[in-house]
Amino acid sequence: MDIILDAEIFTIPMVSFIVGLLFCFLGRRLLGFIVILFGFFIGYTWLASLLADITGTSIASSPWMPWVSGVAGAALGLVAWKVSMFFVGAVIGLFAARGLLPSVSGIVHAAIALAAGILVHLYKDPIVSLLTAVSGAYIAVGSAMIMLEGIGFIRAVASFTDSANPGPVLAVVLLLIFSVTGYKFQARSFGS
Repeated sequence: MDIILDAEIFTIPMVSFIVGLLFCFLGRRLLGFIVILFGFFIGYTWLASLLADITGTSIASSPWMPWVSGVAGAALGLVAWKVSMFFVGAVIGLFAARGLLPSVSGIVHAAIALAAGILVHLYKDPIVSLLTAVSGAYIAVGSAMIMLEGIGFIRAVASFTDSANPGPVLAVVLLLIFSVTGYKFQARSFGS
């Protein structure tokens, strides 16, 4: 949740919010595009950091590194989508794991991605709907938190509660609402 609240990947919150809601509610139908975009996000954030560590440089000293890594991630996402639903589940699972558990080790991210890939292979429609609903909700909530902070909503809620920072609780509540609603919306058309 820290990445959501730090808002490092949401440069245009309104566009990110709309895209997040599209993924959340239409993810199964937009799967190819989602995998390419999430591949870009993973490359831009995770692969760029990994390459910076390997090469001994910083991302700030090599501003091209995240973009090249993002394009490589998008290309790998496209290949994965064409090759197998297993890999699609793994890419989406890695994006969700990286976003929701940023401080956990990469081995745990890989295990979550592997489990998501196996589940997508076995139960394609329900699992793809669940993973895209959660991932889309993550993007929508991150953007919503930026916009709510910008209009002073978070400060207003803090003034009516005992909490100095209600942001994390609000982010979790919004994530659950969007995820459940998005999954239910997508689940209505299973088998059709």
